Amino acid sequence: MDSRLKETWESCVKCGICRSVCPVFKEEKSEPYVARGHITLLSELVSGNVDFSEYEAKDYLYKCLLCTTCVEACPNNSETDTIVEIARHEVIKHHGLPLYKKIMAILLKDRALMDFAFRNATLFSSFLFKRNDDSSRASLKTKFETPIMEKGRLIPKLTKKTFLQKYKDYSDNYGYLSLFPGCLINYTYTEIGDAFVNILKKLDISFRVPQKQLCCGAPVYFAGNFEDAAILARKNIDLFSRVNSRYIIVMEPTCASMIKNDYPKLFMYLEDKEYEKKARDLAKKVLDPVKFLYDNTDILDRLKHLDMKTTYHDPCHLKRAQNIKDEPRAFIKKASNFTEMKEADRCCGNGGTFSIDYRETSLKIASRKVEHIENSKADYLVTGCSACIMQLSEILHRHEDDHIKTIHTLELIDMALDGGNNEG
Repeated sequence: MDSRLKETWESCVKCGICRSVCPVFKEEKSEPYVARGHITLLSELVSGNVDFSEYEAKDYLYKCLLCTTCVEACPNNSETDTIVEIARHEVIKHHGLPLYKKIMAILLKDRALMDFAFRNATLFSSFLFKRNDDSSRASLKTKFETPIMEKGRLIPKLTKKTFLQKYKDYSDNYGYLSLFPGCLINYTYTEIGDAFVNILKKLDISFRVPQKQLCCGAPVYFAGNFEDAAILARKNIDLFSRVNSRYIIVMEPTCASMIKNDYPKLFMYLEDKEYEKKARDLAKKVLDPVKFLYDNTDILDRLKHLDMKTTYHDPCHLKRAQNIKDEPRAFIKKASNFTEMKEADRCCGNGGTFSIDYRETSLKIASRKVEHIENSKADYLVTGCSACIMQLSEILHRHEDDHIKTIHTLELIDMALDGGNNEG
């Protein structure tokens, strides 16, 4: 293993500050679920003193959101997320992956197969789901219990035409920007991607949508499946390294963080110096869409004020992983009547497959945000992450707060460019 990675856990002095900020620890109150516990477990694993054949020991390493709250709070800058990722890889090398994660990896590595799966899910959606238009964002509700999802869970509506398919005519031409929507925007929340495209057209900014792009690999990487994550990463790196665009706009914060931060770490761990260098070069071109608009356009001055009461939730992989906090608020304050809610950066508890594997804990974490959202008196909860929209829409629905609508920052910007009033 690269010595730079080993240094990340040796820097931990077990001070316990992570206990005060970890969203999982707040619910579980157990030392192995906090950062210094993870570090101790990894040290024991490397030393051969821990038997990860026991389910509970494995559980300790997977019951982590990788929200990086502990990394942000750590006085020694210990990269606990990296430690957990490495530990998970060590676990699956010995004990493999759950079946659904194996299937997920197969799908994510093949765009045609992924499209086929979603197309068939759309065709049979009326059998599997029922529409739920009463929640804070229109969604589907599961009709049946399944091994990975309980009856009555809300999920985003499946799109009939993916984002990549909608903009395939923009695949080959030169564009100042290349767009990477991420799986959620590609297959479900396509209207968020549409909002960004609308904004670019209004600003007369050229863009392209490379059709051979694949999932960023975050779901398999965070599961500890480094080998399949590397396959996805190499293909995306090769594709976007050839693209003649100034910036690569990655619409999902988790995808952007994966490409910018985790691709280099992945190849460092695999000791692939060639692709580590390529990953670091590519990372320089990756930008969040709101960050791009703030730094490179005059759009902030062009927004009109909308008669909307808003508050904002900071996505973990936007604020902590990319240090993007003030830019979204600048747009929201200009476009609406904004109220900052308490603990706006508290993790929503989604965490990708965490919300499947540890559903009860995930909902407990999300529920802690509801009171703060309600106290803001907002009609619209704005955020910059599709996974957060999915999680927060459902928890608001469960708390009968469906009058509070969840929208993406890009959707608000698009609306404010179209018009509004200048009051407030």
